Amino acid sequence: MAQQHAEDSDYQQQYEEVTSATRITAILRPLQQQHSIVSIAVPSAKCLYNSTLLEVNPEQGYLLLDELHPREGHARLGTASKIGLSAHREGIEIKMILEISEIGSDNGVAFYKTPYPKLIRYRQRRRAFRVPVSAAQSIPVELVDEQDNAFCGELHDISAEGMCVRFPPKAAIPEGEKTQALTCTITLPGEKRVQGRFILRRITQHETSRCIQVGGNFDQLDKTQARLIERFVLEIQRESRRKQAR
Repeated sequence: MAQQHAEDSDYQQQYEEVTSATRITAILRPLQQQHSIVSIAVPSAKCLYNSTLLEVNPEQGYLLLDELHPREGHARLGTASKIGLSAHREGIEIKMILEISEIGSDNGVAFYKTPYPKLIRYRQRRRAFRVPVSAAQSIPVELVDEQDNAFCGELHDISAEGMCVRFPPKAAIPEGEKTQALTCTITLPGEKRVQGRFILRRITQHETSRCIQVGGNFDQLDKTQARLIERFVLEIQRESRRKQAR
């Protein structure tokens, strides 16, 4: 049990909001095709109910959900009811809010129709814990795309596997498809430099500061570069523990 808890603590959940209809479909379609169980939160109910996605139809702009189980959940629903849907697939937790537009029945089994979601949220579990870097420390990071455009930001957090780079609200940032490869240069304290490939995974904007955050994974780092990052991560963790002990 203790070992399992330790393994779970190695994961950190990465939060992202998805608004692209194409990406939303790519995330939801496997849930439908694999008949995955989804959890439904109903207003005023203290428990979650189970359902499945019967149809994912971005062309006509709707989802179809199967009857809730246990069936008592069905009695709590009406048109215009807002429900919360959550699901897990391949280490990703998916969440969204839906509004029921139609309740129907097929061979005595209820189904629910909702408008196609415009936004879903997911958190991706990953092995390496990312440590936050103090804004006061100011670790410069340069990202360069295939057209040799350079984008300069500061390190927001880092692990042995990846990092998040912080840019000012109106700064130029890498554009293009997610998963594109960039060249990155991180200037660590003591003028130590880490250079390698960086695979872009997400671009988000912090709600309060409006700073833009670009996250992704390191790719094909050599042993020397990997050790520099590991040592830097350990130094940040030690400093954090020292501050907490004061």
